[in-house]
Amino acid sequence: MTPALVLRTAAFDEITVDLREAARYLGMFGAAPAADDALFASARDELRRVAALRAVCCVLPVTVCGTNVDFDVFSLQSRSLSKNLAGCDKVILFAATLGAGADRSILRLQKTDPAAAMVLDAYCSAAVEGWCDKLEADLTNGRPHSPRFSPGYGDVPLGVQRTVFQILDVPRKLGVTLSDTCFMTPAKSVTAFIGLEEVDRL
Repeated sequence: MTPALVLRTAAFDEITVDLREAARYLGMFGAAPAADDALFASARDELRRVAALRAVCCVLPVTVCGTNVDFDVFSLQSRSLSKNLAGCDKVILFAATLGAGADRSILRLQKTDPAAAMVLDAYCSAAVEGWCDKLEADLTNGRPHSPRFSPGYGDVPLGVQRTVFQILDVPRKLGVTLSDTCFMTPAKSVTAFIGLEEVDRL
């Protein structure tokens, strides 16, 4: 049975971008940059201008037996994902993106202002996580759930992206494509599983 797909969008100002996380992507650890830091403020303004926050998601049943994780429409063997989804009876599968504008701005700045390009790249990485945080909160709606888990983490191969893209019809729904090596374009895109705990455990 083909799962029902739901599209989601958001305005840039609806998400929270963790500046400490953005700084960490730049190798800066410790206190978060000031909100009025010129480079980070410029990155924020640029992303606000070009961002197109979109996502597609569906809900799948899940059965975990040992290291086998069965989503009805596909299954895989994974010790780390089976542990992550223990006690769950459903999974939210989603793909989310900031849109192609973020990638284009980074590439443009790489030619004119490499330092600003690095900051924008890091800021966008933190922003797509902020978009995923909002999706997670909205989609789980207060229900106990597992931490989100993406292909390529733990022992889940990155090649699982191909199956995720097929189920969610990601290229048509979001305009995100997958390379032969399973990397996404636009790069500031994420796919993930979120397990929902069984109702009788609530």
